[in-house]
Amino acid sequence: MALLETPLYSQLVRRFRDILPTGQPVAVAGAADGPVLTSTDGSTIPPPAPTDLPYLPRDIRPTILEAKLHPHTSQIVEECHAFFLQHWPFPSDKHKQRFCDEGYAWFNCILCPEGLDDRMVGVCKFLTTGFLIDDMLDRMSVEEGKAHNAVVIACSRGERLPDREKPAQWIMYDLFEEFRGIDKELADMLLGYTIDFFEAQTDADRSKPKSLKDYFEYRHADLGKGFMSGVMCFSMGLHMKPEELALMQPLEMNVMRHVTLVNDIASYEKEVLAAGKGFALGQLCSAVPIVMIACGLNELSAMRVMWEMAREQEKQHFVLLEEATKQNNSESVRLYAKGLEFQAAGNERWNLLTPRYNRSGGLPFAEGRIWG
Repeated sequence: MALLETPLYSQLVRRFRDILPTGQPVAVAGAADGPVLTSTDGSTIPPPAPTDLPYLPRDIRPTILEAKLHPHTSQIVEECHAFFLQHWPFPSDKHKQRFCDEGYAWFNCILCPEGLDDRMVGVCKFLTTGFLIDDMLDRMSVEEGKAHNAVVIACSRGERLPDREKPAQWIMYDLFEEFRGIDKELADMLLGYTIDFFEAQTDADRSKPKSLKDYFEYRHADLGKGFMSGVMCFSMGLHMKPEELALMQPLEMNVMRHVTLVNDIASYEKEVLAAGKGFALGQLCSAVPIVMIACGLNELSAMRVMWEMAREQEKQHFVLLEEATKQNNSESVRLYAKGLEFQAAGNERWNLLTPRYNRSGGLPFAEGRIWG
């Protein structure tokens, strides 16, 4: 999967134009109809996933995992959006609208529905900053990206003062100062996962050909080797013993594969479009081409196979959970395992709803994108 050459990129874009809707929005709420990612204050029931996405066949089995929203999602999202609209240098009102519609704070609220009220705004700011940095990196060379993230990492560690003119630096500096003041043990654990995540974002090997096994191992590093679970534990104030974390590793890896498959299906068109911009860190990095090549399938057939794989991994989650709880049925283990289920279910729901990947959102697919 080397950097896409122009003819191949053009061919992929033409294929997507043939299979994806480009006319009037389909029956999924967009900006014109109100936000797609919404919640009623106090409700923990997320909106249903759309049923008319071209990369989600109607006959695919429904998920057996439970998705849940934090009960104060609307307040958390409002506060988080206000912060970034004030402090992040969005170049236009369209970019601001795109940012709000894509729902990064909402994503955290469905990933961590059991998070403590006084920690949720901070962790939502943290995760949102990660998304914004990821979009910035799509327009950088490997060397530029490494230099950028090295400074952000140093600021997160508290090893250097941030440049207050660069939000990625000072937001991460301020957040980790806040996190360490709240719970240093969990903040330090989250910092370790964050460093892994930032370093993997600028991995020069991200687009080299891989087997599916190798790709999952790469994505495990790309996701910070437990990054989302670090966010989950900090948000919940959940302290795990080393032996409990070790016991959860098979479940963690299984959920990582589920998260990877669903994200790669939903984000494939965005990856193709970003790769066509020609920046090294915007190269195509997805399981879709791997499955296409391995099985001799086209894009949509490969995605169907990937959906079936994800559904099998949902069944495997409960097999692994039963095995783990026979060894240790502590409250911490049960909370962590349920949190992993919320991660997988929440990731799927957000990936299918967000205009970051879903053309059914209010703004045209590429309009207002940082790399657009």
